[in-house]
Amino acid sequence: MGDVAFLILIFFLTSTVFTKDKGLKMLLPEKTEEEEIVQVKPENIVMILINPEGAIRIKAAGEETDLPPDQYEEIKTIVEERLLARDTLLVVSLRTSKNTSYYNMIGVLDQLKLARVTTDDGRELRANKISLIPTSEEQ
Repeated sequence: MGDVAFLILIFFLTSTVFTKDKGLKMLLPEKTEEEEIVQVKPENIVMILINPEGAIRIKAAGEETDLPPDQYEEIKTIVEERLLARDTLLVVSLRTSKNTSYYNMIGVLDQLKLARVTTDDGRELRANKISLIPTSEEQ
């Protein structure tokens, strides 16, 4: 009886497959001793704010656009317009409330990754610097 139990235990240990948890794959910068401060012109920054209800506010070049929840396609259009207007490095700051649902944050992040424009000379522009910052309700 002990041999059978041992064989069953060995069988289940060898045939079981454990899955790895999947999360967001984001490349984070390595920690350095001295903090480098990079100056970016305000007109090269697009700030996207998501409140706890999922409503989206986009601040770009002094203009503010408010979007209702689940209107993610408009984000891609606005970022592509800014890419064409600036034709240079575009930094996107995605700020979410700590109470914002994960679904809303990922929806916006996916649209940012999809935003890309091809210029007349064949170069492909996209928002290659995306900053993800959780914020408190006071800000």
